[in-house]
Amino acid sequence: PMVALLEARLGAPVEYVPVTDYGAAVQALVAGKVDFAWLGGFTHVQARTMADVVPLVMRDIDREFHSVFIANVDSGVAQIADLKGKTFAFGSKSSTSGHLMPRHFLIQEHGIDPDRDFDGAPVYSGAHDATAVMVASGKVDAGALNEQVWDRVLAEGTIDPAKVVVIWTTPAFVDYTWTARAAVPEDTRA
Repeated sequence: PMVALLEARLGAPVEYVPVTDYGAAVQALVAGKVDFAWLGGFTHVQARTMADVVPLVMRDIDREFHSVFIANVDSGVAQIADLKGKTFAFGSKSSTSGHLMPRHFLIQEHGIDPDRDFDGAPVYSGAHDATAVMVASGKVDAGALNEQVWDRVLAEGTIDPAKVVVIWTTPAFVDYTWTARAAVPEDTRA
């Protein structure tokens, strides 16, 4: 549907180019293999340091984004302070909402250093939904993920809500944006 919509609006053919992760999206944009990419806050900054790119648009919800910290109900974790000495999962290392902002808030607002205060190094699940599954299964005691994905995995029944509890929601932060190579003509970007 998105390709057809863009083709109709632009009056030109549009090709969808799937990528494996945020890093691949940044590399494709920087290399000129794609003209537009939907990037997280961190990956947008990465792209800007590597190439001439411009932000185009973001959804209303991306101006007020949140991550949630969840814990397995059998972990003994009821609040953020209980995370010390527990196992923990983030999503992808380059995820704004699955790693970087949760890490920032742990350190700045709670004085918890993920590299020092957990039982071992944090695990990187690679994806928000994978973090939720790891916590629900007890593979790790707790984790952080994008609030929208949390709501979706609950709605889809991927996670048994009796096995996992939200222990904290981050303050709002800015996240996803559609980004274009600056070489794309301005009238096409508009």
